[in-house]
Amino acid sequence: MTDLGIYHFDETGEMRLDSLHAGVTVEAVRETIGWDVSVSPDLAETPPPTDDELRLIREELDPGGVYTK
Repeated sequence: MTDLGIYHFDETGEMRLDSLHAGVTVEAVRETIGWDVSVSPDLAETPPPTDDELRLIREELDPGGVYTK
């Protein structure tokens, strides 16, 4: 997972883009990667975090906002 999308490795071991975060394009991802990244034929949009996931991030994982600000 990155700040642009979610990746998995396919059956050959190649990294594949499976999901884009809201507002991100495949072109934007390709601009940040040094190779022609494989894109899933079923490319999806990453669902937004739930209220509980946001609470966990803000209160337990990064209470000082080092990574989220």
